[in-house]
Amino acid sequence: MLEIKSICKDYTRGRRTVHALQPTSMNIGKGQFIAIVGPSGSGKSTLLSMIGGMLSPKSGQIVLNGHSLYELNIKQRSRLRNEQIGFLFQSFNLVPYLNALENVQLPMALYGTNRANQKKQATQLLEELGLGNRMDHKPCELSAGQQQRVAMARTLAMRPNLILADEPTGNLDPGSRDSIIQAFHRLCAEGQTIILVTHDTAVSQSADRVFQINEGTTREESPSEVSNAA
Repeated sequence: MLEIKSICKDYTRGRRTVHALQPTSMNIGKGQFIAIVGPSGSGKSTLLSMIGGMLSPKSGQIVLNGHSLYELNIKQRSRLRNEQIGFLFQSFNLVPYLNALENVQLPMALYGTNRANQKKQATQLLEELGLGNRMDHKPCELSAGQQQRVAMARTLAMRPNLILADEPTGNLDPGSRDSIIQAFHRLCAEGQTIILVTHDTAVSQSADRVFQINEGTTREESPSEVSNAA
């Protein structure tokens, strides 16, 4: 499903070259739940941005479902990203003046989905995530955990094959975090692939596979061996 072939990334700061990510390779299958862990500044978000088609690697390839992302032109890559990749962040990025249902409908509206199908699909997603009784609430009327579930429903609205999540549980209490983890596992069981950056050991230990990044160097380790993801 996803092949990462010896990608690396350097930045130039004045006269100094910073090796943000050393050559990294991964093969990730459909339906896998992947955690990326490591200290701040280690290269986690750089890797996620490259997988998401937003940051070109210095060298190497990223192949998603047979498409080499950085051999596509900008328009082609943008279309592929919109059709196959969903993004979930620590900050929920909900539109404050729209209610939960309208927030989930938004990407479908932008894509041109007819209004009846928008509402039907958004309603189904929110009900599946336990928010059937909160659909008319605006973000300020929802808890952090509820807002993150709305953000997740919005991400799922376009039915992406791959979900990239950057610290999605960072602002949540343990109960809300656990409900999001359970939702991730349900999605993976349905065939969606999740790659998640986290500092939370409880999250990384629940993943199928864990990649530790330190000073730009990546290695895979067993989830049960992760003792400190920070």
